Amino acid sequence: MPRSPSELRDQLSTIESDDATYEGLGRDDVAALTPLLEDDEGWLAARAVHALGRIDDPLAHEAILAAASMPRLEVRVAAATEAGRLPAELSDGVLLELLGDPEPAVRKFAVRSVSPRNGVAVRSRVQELADAEPNPRIKDMAEEKSRST
Repeated sequence: MPRSPSELRDQLSTIESDDATYEGLGRDDVAALTPLLEDDEGWLAARAVHALGRIDDPLAHEAILAAASMPRLEVRVAAATEAGRLPAELSDGVLLELLGDPEPAVRKFAVRSVSPRNGVAVRSRVQELADAEPNPRIKDMAEEKSRST
């Protein structure tokens, strides 16, 4: 049975999030979670992305893809973190966008989410970061990821 937006808000509002924060969420909750991506509280919007990442449903996947291009940093970081949970072709779309994000935090989490299942375009983008990323930590992460994927 789907939860109301206020029930989902309460569930996601635990002080320290853990697996229990997202327990019991399913396809029926996607419609109520999606509007939370634009919540006034950035941390809650990010948790909504994390919640959607735990739901294997095309509408949840589309919401994460949309989150990758939202203006809020927290939401894009969450989308980068959850990209690895998406089907490979959707993961590629999210990562291609976020590996080129102007914010280093987003690029860092996007690099972390790249795996061998991602396509050639994503791996090429990681190699570009390994070659030319201005942030030394991200550059090192990209170099290591290039060697392992």
